[in-house]
Amino acid sequence: MYQEWSERFRALGDGTRLHILGILSVRDACVCELVELLPVSQPAVSQHLRKLKQAGFVREYRQKSWVFYALRTDLPPVIAAFLRDLPVAESDVSWLSTHEVAVSCAARDASELGLRGCY
Repeated sequence: MYQEWSERFRALGDGTRLHILGILSVRDACVCELVELLPVSQPAVSQHLRKLKQAGFVREYRQKSWVFYALRTDLPPVIAAFLRDLPVAESDVSWLSTHEVAVSCAARDASELGLRGCY
């Protein structure tokens, strides 16, 4: 029991992971969207998401070619309350409200990677 809580709080001990949780509190996002909003590389974003998923904060789901990440809805009340109080940068909210995953990810893939979809 205590080990599980320890892992959860350890996952919260990183500023990038807190930033990801703040973004996901606005709306679900795929890796390529998070890369646009965070000052870290795609592999780093993926590693942070893996740790957040292992700690039980996020879940992933597939929609068309993209894998989306979302906050879990079954979080313990103390964690849910913490996430509700987590500040979210206005620039992140603005970006998320004006970009759609199909457009932002397709443009990124075509220009940088030559791939289709998000991973």
